[in-house]
Amino acid sequence: MPMWFEVLGPVRGLRDGTELDLGSPQQRVLLAVLLAAAGEPVAAGVISDVLWSGDPPQAAAATVQQYVSRLRRVAGTIGRSAAGYRLDVDSDLRRFRAFLSQARDLVEAGRPEAAVDAYAAALGLWTAPAGTGLPPEARAHPVFADLDREHAAVLAEAADVALDRDRGAVLAPVLDRATGWHPYDEGLHARLLRTLAAAGRTADALERYRLTRERLVGELGIEPGPMLRDAHRELTDRRTVRPAQLPAPPAAFTGRTAELARLDAVAGPRPLVLVGGLGGVGKTSLALHWAHRAATRYPDGQLYVDLRGFAPSGAPLEPAEALHGFLEALGVPRANQPSTLDGLAALYRSVLAGRKVLVVLDNARDDDQVRPLLPGSAGCAVLVTSRSYLGGLTVDEDARSVGLDVFSDADAVGYLRSRLGAARVDAEPWAAAEIVRVCGGLPLALAICAAWADRSPMFTLATVAAELRRRDGLDAFSAVNAGRDVRTVFSWSYRRLGPDAAELFRRLGRHPGPDVALATAISVAGRTSSGTLDLLGELTDAQLLSEPRPGRYAAHDLVRAYAAEISDDLPEDALRRILDHYLHSVVAGARLANPYRRQLDPGTPADGVVPFTPVDVPDAVAWFEAERANLRAAVGAADRHRLDEYVWLLCWGMNGFLLDHLGRWDEAIPVARIALAAARRRGDLWWRGYLHNVLGNCYLRGGDHDQAFREWALTAEVGREAGDPIRIAIGLGGMGSAITERDEWPDGESIERAAGYADEMRALLDEIDRTGPPGRVDGRTTHARDLIGFTYRLTALRVLHRTGDVHAAVAERAAGIAVHESIGNWLQVQNGWQQIGRMRQHAGDLEGAISAYEHALSLQRNDEWITVELLARLAACHHELGHEGASAHCRARAAERLDGVYHPSADRLRAMLPPP
Repeated sequence: MPMWFEVLGPVRGLRDGTELDLGSPQQRVLLAVLLAAAGEPVAAGVISDVLWSGDPPQAAAATVQQYVSRLRRVAGTIGRSAAGYRLDVDSDLRRFRAFLSQARDLVEAGRPEAAVDAYAAALGLWTAPAGTGLPPEARAHPVFADLDREHAAVLAEAADVALDRDRGAVLAPVLDRATGWHPYDEGLHARLLRTLAAAGRTADALERYRLTRERLVGELGIEPGPMLRDAHRELTDRRTVRPAQLPAPPAAFTGRTAELARLDAVAGPRPLVLVGGLGGVGKTSLALHWAHRAATRYPDGQLYVDLRGFAPSGAPLEPAEALHGFLEALGVPRANQPSTLDGLAALYRSVLAGRKVLVVLDNARDDDQVRPLLPGSAGCAVLVTSRSYLGGLTVDEDARSVGLDVFSDADAVGYLRSRLGAARVDAEPWAAAEIVRVCGGLPLALAICAAWADRSPMFTLATVAAELRRRDGLDAFSAVNAGRDVRTVFSWSYRRLGPDAAELFRRLGRHPGPDVALATAISVAGRTSSGTLDLLGELTDAQLLSEPRPGRYAAHDLVRAYAAEISDDLPEDALRRILDHYLHSVVAGARLANPYRRQLDPGTPADGVVPFTPVDVPDAVAWFEAERANLRAAVGAADRHRLDEYVWLLCWGMNGFLLDHLGRWDEAIPVARIALAAARRRGDLWWRGYLHNVLGNCYLRGGDHDQAFREWALTAEVGREAGDPIRIAIGLGGMGSAITERDEWPDGESIERAAGYADEMRALLDEIDRTGPPGRVDGRTTHARDLIGFTYRLTALRVLHRTGDVHAAVAERAAGIAVHESIGNWLQVQNGWQQIGRMRQHAGDLEGAISAYEHALSLQRNDEWITVELLARLAACHHELGHEGASAHCRARAAERLDGVYHPSADRLRAMLPPP
């Protein structure tokens, strides 16, 4: 390529690969105008119009001739004729049109599959809008605006051909890049959604739709048009399952004719409806009955959650937890969801956009609990039940209300007839009337009486009424609002259990989490697998447990509260067995997930406790994902009962997953805070130092460098209090990391300060290293040597800062790597090579940086997030060198790992990827 010019992006000229000096800005504009003509003559008037925006100076013609004369020395012969100036050179525009002509010929010849590759080659020549970098007044001229319009038209043409032949994935990268240059072209954005979906990037396509819609609404004040809406609808139909979360409708539902008619009337034009009334009045029954009846109006599915706003024990369900469940039901795995409430709510609205879904929010506490759960799409309906008057939703969201009162006498008798049979109720009308009177028409009270009578068919209604009169109706119903009125109902089921099943039920009352796996139940019961399955089957038959998923058992919140209430006579061993199971299971998994860190001995589990033992890393991670909520609940239970050793050991085990392996540093922080409080309570200096170090790492990886520095300063302080040079050195090393390990390169002052911490570390550690035994015989000596190896991470930065000699800095870092290699810490060896890559990249030695990053990548074991970071840095280096194929390959590998993952660590890595 002896001579080559570009105008499809920044204006450039190259001779034998060396960039040409194109002269002044006006001279570059002239060259761009000639290149935009693609070998055709350009009239002098057009040139003058572009150069001076229609107001040329008197000497315009002479000035143009001067520019042409200078350009001839750079670009070769520029011809002139009566028609104007003409530049005949090889350029990206001419090659673009050649590829375009080839593509159209292939389509005409009936070979559209081959045409897609020609289109991709043509569009790949565009690196930015035509003439990027020219003065804005010149860029606005039709000479360049027409090229941009031609680009948009060809993008649409190519995408239609590719999508028609199921080859849309080929054009996804060029469309992804180009839609940023045509932000309001809805046709292009619609095609982008389809090509991203064809490339398997459905989550990215949904996010792109959300951003495009926000731009259109925020900047133009318009909603997406039909093309973009249709593409989004196809996307949601392709991606998202149709949830069907509604519990079964109430079997004995009766009456409520007026309320059902009111729901039918207000749920059509208005998508937010509130069902209010006192506890036990039947709000949930009405909501579920109507929801099942109206489900066909919402063909994209039904979502349901009990918000536990007035549960007799425990806190109301957090909106974030409800959103986690909804997003899982809509096809977004929990591990891939954002960690913030705002992020979850935004993703939830994006997934539901354009869909018709019915959302039932049962037992809401207040307005704030409901607001994040409201879809943004007008096609969805939300039905909320609550004992509170949700006035804020009525005022701010124009919610419509349906008030629910107690049964009329006729409806109450009708309810008893539906539950007990018409013949039985009609045989004792006076007794039925007495039951209705004492219950005051409250459906829950009637349900208790009906269940009592139905449970024992030999009971007459007169017997039930007499018992109610004996209790004066107060013991059974006076505490309905607190939920204690259902104790009797649950006790009837409990008393029918065999002694072993009853004991397991009470033991499960100590379980702190939302559900129980079979493996956990085996440990709680202290029995064999088959024996435990028999007992679980008995509890399920008694309706005290359900099996929502194979091998996992759950109970209604009130049933769990009842089980906890009757478990008071159990010894503390019942809770310790549960904690032992989770502790030894999570430690076993953590040893696989993160084998390079110090391993701790959790002791011996109680007899009969059978921890889960994973066979490999994926098995361990799958177990952890399934038990995540239970592990957090176990930490909370251990903390409440002041079982402090369990608190910090559970934290240690969870960190084996949450930190480097899953990259969920945000989730590790609250657990570490609880464990730190326990360590302070017990005055345990080692755990205090460890937990401050954990928090330092979490805040560093989350981007809060100032808080990370404070945590590591506290680590060093604890080390000084304990007289532990190892812990002091850990804190100093962390402080150095906090001020140097940022996305931007650290300044000289920070580097010198961090290296000073390294010098202090070596002074502390050298004595341990000198006096310790050789090799890895002594763990303390090995740890000291490992930390000495870490100090070279900071001193290498100082060498580079002071000398500017990257080779000397690499040699310094290599000395630290050798220390890590000598003790077998391959994770730190990998980190060392990653730092060498960063230093070379900072010094401009991109080839050397690539080599270092690739070597670091070759050392990879299980730490997936370091893999993504290395790929992002490799992509950036290749991109800067113009190795677009290699850059695209690295970018694609990283993007595949990040697709559909929205937590902060993933967002940071996604931002590091160079543009396609």
